[in-house]
Amino acid sequence: MVAERRRDRQREHRREALERLLDQARVGGLEALDRVDPGCPKGLEDPERLFFHDHSDLVAGLAEVLERSGLVEACLALARHLEEDRDHWLRRLQRVAVEPRLRARSAVLEADYLEVLADHFRRLGAGGPQGERIADLEAACLLGALRGAERLWVRNQGRPILPVLVQEALAVVWPALYGHARRHLK
Repeated sequence: MVAERRRDRQREHRREALERLLDQARVGGLEALDRVDPGCPKGLEDPERLFFHDHSDLVAGLAEVLERSGLVEACLALARHLEEDRDHWLRRLQRVAVEPRLRARSAVLEADYLEVLADHFRRLGAGGPQGERIADLEAACLLGALRGAERLWVRNQGRPILPVLVQEALAVVWPALYGHARRHLK
């Protein structure tokens, strides 16, 4: 209990620091990203680290739902998570979209999502070199579709809601993942 409350307080403290940073960037422009406030949590003084402080939690959550409930539910769970805190995520993703340093960091971190998704497809797919390539391609297709839905969500100021956009994105790429779906349903 105590450890859980401590983790919750740490998450809240990081969130507050990120909100202050978002406000600074809005008011002071991109240069404000170099001036993280002194109350920033230890280890997150770097703006790029602060912007992505919850990355490992998001990836772990995706992997957990993916293992437990499958691909569609994992994608929708991630979308619902962002939608639940819509204003924060819209502000955050808008800032990432306009700041090259944040886009670069985001691109590096995408590898973690790709690995989780590719592992999922490998477990359900064909073995051997071709199966490995196909799993990597399936992961890239899916992540591209999810990020496309996310960009539409940000561009249209949160309309329609992100889970709807993710469902639409899944409908578009699902034929490419048909082999995965057939194996998963057996």
